[in-house]
Amino acid sequence: MKRKMIAGVLAAIMSVVLLAGCGGGAASGGSTSAGGEAKTGAPAQTSSKSASSMSKVVVNIWDSKQQPGIQTICDEWSAVSGIPVSVEVVDWDNYWTLLEAGASGGQMPDVFWMHSQYSEKYMDQGILLDLTDYIEKDANTDLGNYYPEIVKLYQYDGHTYALPKDYDTIGLWYNKDMFDEAGIAYPDETWTWETLHDVGAQLTKEDGSQYGMTGNTDANQEGYYNAIYSYGGYVINDAKDKSGYDDEKSLQAMEMYAGLVKDCMPHQSTMAEVGNINLFVSNQVAMGMFGSWYVPTFKDLAEEGSNQYAVSYLPYHDANGNGTCDEGERVTMFNGLGWAAPAKVADPDTVYSLISYLSSKEGQTRQAELGVTMSAYEGTSDTWVNCTDKIDLKPYLEEANGKATLVPNPCSRDSSWAEDAKKSFVAAWQDPSTMETVCRQIADSMNSKLAGQ
Repeated sequence: MKRKMIAGVLAAIMSVVLLAGCGGGAASGGSTSAGGEAKTGAPAQTSSKSASSMSKVVVNIWDSKQQPGIQTICDEWSAVSGIPVSVEVVDWDNYWTLLEAGASGGQMPDVFWMHSQYSEKYMDQGILLDLTDYIEKDANTDLGNYYPEIVKLYQYDGHTYALPKDYDTIGLWYNKDMFDEAGIAYPDETWTWETLHDVGAQLTKEDGSQYGMTGNTDANQEGYYNAIYSYGGYVINDAKDKSGYDDEKSLQAMEMYAGLVKDCMPHQSTMAEVGNINLFVSNQVAMGMFGSWYVPTFKDLAEEGSNQYAVSYLPYHDANGNGTCDEGERVTMFNGLGWAAPAKVADPDTVYSLISYLSSKEGQTRQAELGVTMSAYEGTSDTWVNCTDKIDLKPYLEEANGKATLVPNPCSRDSSWAEDAKKSFVAAWQDPSTMETVCRQIADSMNSKLAGQ
């Protein structure tokens, strides 16, 4: 895309935001503490971009692989706004710790990623800036252009608190060299979960030098969630008041997954210590289920000459035994991040201008072109598939376009039960014969927590 076109779009966004302007805020750059109610009134008028109270916009994300691309897009906004942006990476665990501390009276970043697992809680507590009035006055933003499931993740009581950033699906990655050495055909759309188990077992060596696949307890969205919904089970019901871990179809899926753990994977302690992605790219395992957000990692490896990695579709559960994948039998978990700001950010006009560009068609196209990840603006992710000519990424996009059933990542107002379940599953990963017992225990604990929400 030509820089003139980008500049034109950015200028249009800036002018709309200034007209929609929201006065108030601190006199210096950075955000104030985020306590109190989210802003809901009609934005007041401001003057021009030079009147911004911010000398710099601080953006927090948790994925270092996305940082270069996000910084590039922010720099394009800065070229028009005149306000520099610093994109800073904070690891996942510390990210939420810092946001919680900021929400309790400390400093928060000016713009940050919001996740479905935390969004309802943050919206309900008035921590996030209400973007509703800005969006209504922004000719460059139409919520109908995004995947509706992602839009809904960041709406509460009729208001919108984040603009969609991206969406993701899950793919089955495999090491071509290991398959070639074993004389086994590569994974394809005909694979069932049973095929995955059988091939994974064949690729597992008795001396422990190689395993068929990896998938520790931390990989829920990337791992067992997909199996549960593929088998017709569920993690949490639509009313968000009951666990599905003790549902018979969920138990069937987890018993199948226990077989994968037992026959195809390294010991849980190894997977937890080394990590799924590290085990895979260090060529210790032949397969792994990874979200589309890992593509920058594989792209970098391919450009460095490591061309043995490829991605296929997730397996399906042949529920009716007809030998074909019918609707609902192949599932990919589906999630998307949102661009958000604190309710008491120093200059709401400025941060909304940046958020608006990041989520605009142009910004989302740039995100895809740069290979950051698939974009939430419908129709812009085709360019993401072409961000590298060394890996065929079409399975990710084709899953989203009908090759699989999309299931939103399960969540509730307080989704801490998801982290609790990961810890509880360690016992079942260490002794797969206990899987059903552990699942029922998790269901009981989860139901107790949901009852208090």
